[in-house]
Amino acid sequence: MRKTFPQEKPRWPILPAGILLVWIGSFAGPDRALAQTVVENPAKPRAANAGRVVVPQEVLAISDVGTSDFYFKRPRGLTTAPDGSLLLIDENQVLRFDKDGKFGRNFFKKGQGPGEVTYVGACLATDKNVIVHSFYPNKLIFFDYSGRYEREIPVGSLPGSRRTQTRILLAHRGVFYLQARDSPEFKAVPDFVDVPNLIVALDDTTGVLTTLETFSTKAYTLAAPGGGGGSYDTTDLIAVPFKEKLLALAHTSEYLLKIYDPAADKVVREFRRAYERVKPEPLKEEQKKGGVLIGNKPFGPPSLKYQNDVRNLLTRGDEIWAITSAKDKAKGVLIDVFDGEGTFRDGFWLKLPDPALQSFLSPGNCALDGEFLWVVERAEDETYAVKKYHIVI
Repeated sequence: MRKTFPQEKPRWPILPAGILLVWIGSFAGPDRALAQTVVENPAKPRAANAGRVVVPQEVLAISDVGTSDFYFKRPRGLTTAPDGSLLLIDENQVLRFDKDGKFGRNFFKKGQGPGEVTYVGACLATDKNVIVHSFYPNKLIFFDYSGRYEREIPVGSLPGSRRTQTRILLAHRGVFYLQARDSPEFKAVPDFVDVPNLIVALDDTTGVLTTLETFSTKAYTLAAPGGGGGSYDTTDLIAVPFKEKLLALAHTSEYLLKIYDPAADKVVREFRRAYERVKPEPLKEEQKKGGVLIGNKPFGPPSLKYQNDVRNLLTRGDEIWAITSAKDKAKGVLIDVFDGEGTFRDGFWLKLPDPALQSFLSPGNCALDGEFLWVVERAEDETYAVKKYHIVI
């Protein structure tokens, strides 16, 4: 379990639930999620052949062995471009590979000047641009596909809180939608608290930031003597683009999916299906002893009753894929397929190699592009590869 302390640069956007975060100060705001009539689905989808096992075919692998053009320390933030190419981030790298896995370029240039960045949060691809989101300085940087720097937009701080952690989610018609996460409220005794996650709009023309919807997640926190404290995220806001202008998202431990229209600032659909919850693996002894000392006492992750029902979300066309917590050694990971109306249309088991499972279940470490899945794989010797699989369902 990797720990993040106050003096470090934040790395929140790429962390899975259950990672320790330590902060100074706190803020808690109300959850403004709009009430919706939830579409209830049965446990079984409509497809007659639901429950089948799908074994993807590996079509290519990208490794840093034998090249000096790039290296893999911890590749993450996978996203695809309209032409089928792949973008990902790593330490001091924003790498682009074409659809056949051929290296294109590194968009990262270290510094704080125009076109430069010290820490990358995420990247997006449009028809014309690769957009790099810099954490520090906080800005969006625009490149053309040849790597030529074009312009940048500063991302300011939102007033009234420490909403400094932002992550770009979607670009549509001159507006950029970002996720901003508040620091949690620390409790005198270990307890679960709501953590506000806001959707924020950045206007391309005016540079004005507008706060939109709030989606709360959960964290297990403990206050430290003299201020600050520590926390373990137990749920995350998983938000992915859907049908160009929408976001499909999940932010609760129990099964519940939402479709959010940021332009209208409205949740337009909520849906779920009957689901048998999965118990988590027992905490390891080193976890029970505590991950960090707070007030000279160990503070470790909570013992949870169940895993989060939805571990990750992927989209393609009019489909939303919910990667669930259900796993079977022989069959793989259970994936539920919904349409934009919230109808549970299909479900299948995806049998991926074991080295791919951790990243497949971690938001940001895989990307779905039509019939192809890009995924990060970590071998037993701690080396990484990025692989592309063909999935026929």
